[in-house]
Amino acid sequence: METHAWFGTFDPDKGIFSPCGDVERMVQSLEEPGPCPEIQPDLRGVALSTGFVKSDEEYNRMLRQMALALARRMLKEAAGTEAEILQMIEALDDLHQVMNLLDERLYEWSRLHREDTIRGRRLAEALRSEGPMGNLAEAALDLRDRQARLEKDVSCAMEAFAPNLSSLAGPLLAARLLSRAGSLKHLAEMPSSAVQIMGSEKSLFKHLRGKAPSPKHGIIFRHPAISRAPRKLRGRVARALAGKLAIAARMDYFSGTLSPELKASLEDRLQEIKRVGDKLEIRSIKRKPSKEKLGRERQVKKLDGGESDDERLGLN
Repeated sequence: METHAWFGTFDPDKGIFSPCGDVERMVQSLEEPGPCPEIQPDLRGVALSTGFVKSDEEYNRMLRQMALALARRMLKEAAGTEAEILQMIEALDDLHQVMNLLDERLYEWSRLHREDTIRGRRLAEALRSEGPMGNLAEAALDLRDRQARLEKDVSCAMEAFAPNLSSLAGPLLAARLLSRAGSLKHLAEMPSSAVQIMGSEKSLFKHLRGKAPSPKHGIIFRHPAISRAPRKLRGRVARALAGKLAIAARMDYFSGTLSPELKASLEDRLQEIKRVGDKLEIRSIKRKPSKEKLGRERQVKKLDGGESDDERLGLN
């Protein structure tokens, strides 16, 4: 039976051996389908008996060269658009942390010479010509410009790589979801409940220990639909958004084509949640007694002599 090995193919019954050739050809042969024997033969012994190598040292050297070439090939295949996006969003978060540190240092330093309390870019622009502080201010401004350019690069890459996810969450939030999941494949395999609380692991573990309520959302809180929603509706909005994001990730992974209907369905669902929230708010207002009604009830109690001590003291 013909057997496929990393260095070639051989048939022990017929005594035929066909070497693959150079190292690159060996790597390519591993990706080609071949017969798989029930019992793995002694490949080292086959290589020695067929004359492919003359000693164990030569076999080990050839095996090492082939393994290194295979690793290089796998690294090149992994360094695609997705890997670039993951590195860019991580670099963007690192820049954000560095800028916060520089802004705090500039503010503390400027308080030695100035009384105004401006911060951020305005402070850095005002300190450009202030000697040593100006050098730090120039560095802070340069980092801000580089951050803005990197955000544009991330947005362009994400809109091409994951159009549905970028359309629903925005390119930057979509990239952060991708970074948290590790890859688009892993994100597409996640249920919507995992997408909803992604980034709130500490709160989740506190909840499991009975020290905190269950988290309603994780990093998707940055989405304006959740952050701008009333506190009572954030859980519903987060569930709706997470469900659509899970569908968007699967569509991007398996098809990669933009579906405008997905965003339209999300907007309809958010409007429905808002209408339900408005109805609940109106009902709560109707049930709550007005100040005039409370005043009339207290007057009746005074006439009847039934006012309690707490009410006379203003504690009720």
